[in-house]
Amino acid sequence: MIIPSKWYPTVQPRYDFETIVFDKAAEKIDEEYRYAMKAHKVELAIAELELELYNKKSRVHQLELQVFNKPSTIDTYI
Repeated sequence: MIIPSKWYPTVQPRYDFETIVFDKAAEKIDEEYRYAMKAHKVELAIAELELELYNKKSRVHQLELQVFNKPSTIDTYI
């Protein structure tokens, strides 16, 4: 008769205090990393939107300057 544990030994996990503390610390670090990555993505999106808003405002300002500084044809005849 073949005994499965004889031919296929298994290693049982060790559950002592150090292992439990290590597992909890690893889970906490993983959770903090996930939150940090989400915050980083939000910061990148905000920076991109701020840049887009800045570009649009500068374009509007540039167009306003062109309109008001452009000499009209009436001024040339006077």
